[in-house]
Parts: sequence; C-alpha cells; structure tokens
Amino acid sequence: MKKLTSVLLLFITSFFIFTSLNGCGNDDIVTNDPVTATKGVFVLYEGSFGQPTSYDYAFINTDSNTVSTNVFQNSNSGLTLNAVPNGMQLVNGNLYVVSQGNFGSSGTIYKIDANTNQLIASKNFGTNPYSVTSEFGGNLFVTNTAGDYVTELDVNLNIVTDSIRVGNNPSEIVQYANYLYIAKQSYTTENSLAIIDRTNYQVSKIFFNTPPVCVETGENRVYISTYSGKKIYSIIQQFNTIGDSLEMNITEPAIGTIVLMDSHTLFVLGVSDTAFSSNVGKRVYKVDTQTRAIDPSFNIIQSGSDDIYGIIYDYIGQKLYVANSKSGTANGEIKVYDKNGNLLNTFADVGGKFPKRMAVKRS
Repeated sequence: MKKLTSVLLLFITSFFIFTSLNGCGNDDIVTNDPVTATKGVFVLYEGSFGQPTSYDYAFINTDSNTVSTNVFQNSNSGLTLNAVPNGMQLVNGNLYVVSQGNFGSSGTIYKIDANTNQLIASKNFGTNPYSVTSEFGGNLFVTNTAGDYVTELDVNLNIVTDSIRVGNNPSEIVQYANYLYIAKQSYTTENSLAIIDRTNYQVSKIFFNTPPVCVETGENRVYISTYSGKKIYSIIQQFNTIGDSLEMNITEPAIGTIVLMDSHTLFVLGVSDTAFSSNVGKRVYKVDTQTRAIDPSFNIIQSGSDDIYGIIYDYIGQKLYVANSKSGTANGEIKVYDKNGNLLNTFADVGGKFPKRMAVKRS
C-alpha cells in the first residue's frame, strides 16, 4: 500500500465517515451549568468532523449516577475544542486533552482543571497529535499519528523535545519504568513497536508481521495486540524482548484494544470489520494469559448499529466501561460491567458522538 493512501485512511475512518453519518448540530448541545467534577469518569467524544460544537467530553458522576454533557463548552463560555479530540490523561489534578486538528496539520493540547473543568492553557503543535501519556505525573509524551514522531512537553505545555522518531503512524503510547512503548495505527506502513529509552532518548524497535495496534502495561510485562495477526505478545520489560505470545482463536478478523484486569487477565476487543483499517468491534473477550483460555461465560456482545468503540477498566472499582458509538447514528452511550461481564449500569446518552477515550477520576 502506498504511503499516501495509508496516511489518508485515518481520516477516511475518523473524519469523512463522521461527516456522512452525522447531523450533529446545535440541537445536540445540552445546556448545563459549569460542571464541577468530583468522583467519576471523563468521556471524550470525537464528534462529527466540521462541526466544532460536537468536539467535547462528558463527566459521569459515579456517586449520583448522573451525566454532565458538553462539559468543556459549558465550563468555558462556549469555547470549543479543536477537531477530533482523541487523547486524554489525568495528571496531578489536571486533565490533558489532545485534539488531532485538520488532516496533515497541527493539533492542540489542552490543560484543564479536572475539578472545575476550566481551561488553564492550550498549545498548538505537532502533526495530528493523537495519544498522550505522562512520566510519573511529570512530562507528557504525545504521538503524532499523521507523522512518525513523539513530542515531549512539560506540564505547562512547553515543548521539551519536538521530534523523537518512532516510525510511521504512531498511535497508542504507554510508559513503564524508564521506557515508553508506542504502538501503530492499523494502516501503518511499518509494523513495529517503538521503544524509547527515557534516559538517553534512544529508540529501538520490535517488528511484527501485522500492525501492533495496542500496547498495555502489566506486571513486569508489556502486552501488544497485533490486529489481523490476532496474537497478543508479551514483552519482558526488563530486557525489552518478546517473552511469549498468545493466539486469539476467535471468529473476528482482527483484535484491537487490550486492557489489563489483573496480573494475568486481559480484556480484548475483537474487531468485527477491517474495512478502512477499522478498530471498532462488537465483542469483548476475557483472556487468562497463564492458561491461555478465553472465558466462555464472559459475554459482552453488541449487535446491529451498536458497537464497541472504546474500553477502560477501573481496577480499584473493578468496573469495565464500554463506549458504544452507535455507528454514529445517535449520541453514544456508556455501559458499565463488573469484571465478570455482568451489566451494572447504562448511560444511554453521553451528549456527543463517537465516545472513545475515558479517564477515571477518583476524587
């Protein structure tokens, strides 16, 4: 596949589909008072491309089981986020949100007070910045998904290191000890996991037969899902070498997001359709990495226009949050399950389309 075609696939799936499927306008905005966030879950929605008021996030108050929608706009006098917000990270009482912006252009990172939801600072930078992680509450590292590099910023959004080259189309990024691990988009031209040594910024790579689309940290391990290869690799963190692999014998053509439940259990998203290099699924699996067994009693399955667009696990509350984009036909919803897959709660309307990234706020 030619490089140009591969890069454009991100925006075919994330931008043009949004435009064709959605009619999100002012009618979708629910007018709230400025939101004070206490204990709960932030839900970032990508929105509908070309409709600025659709780019925002919700807050689920887990004490009252209520949802505040369009929190950023309602807390900042109608100010809107840049196009297609994809990254979200809580750091030292602040919420950092990353928006891609227009194709091939700089995006924006926002520093927001996580209690009042009021904007503290913002900065335009990068080439479609996508995902963000933090160095033990310190510096931020952001992938630039239409480029081939990671940008390092301090907590006040000053750029520390502009371009750490990691290979084409970096996507998810996590940190373990002194290393950063960077996955790639499913349409990438380089099927590598990039590893940045934080002590000297040297980059090493582990190559796979298919794109490593998600990375998750475990106990002395880093797990990698390899999309259409349907294998989960275990990286021994101390040596940054492959220790083992687990093949997902499932009917879906690919696997996507993986989320750690405990030291030997993963939640794995089965990707239902790989057209346009999609990472959207219909089913979440629960896998024991020691026995290599898929739990047959665990059944989180969507049908029809319902899908699984994003998942996170609150390991303290022992709850799995599943985002359903409803294929863009309506505002998305969040379903909450216990660790065994029993449905606990449904938040049927989070106020925006294509909810994906979530972050748990503990107090």
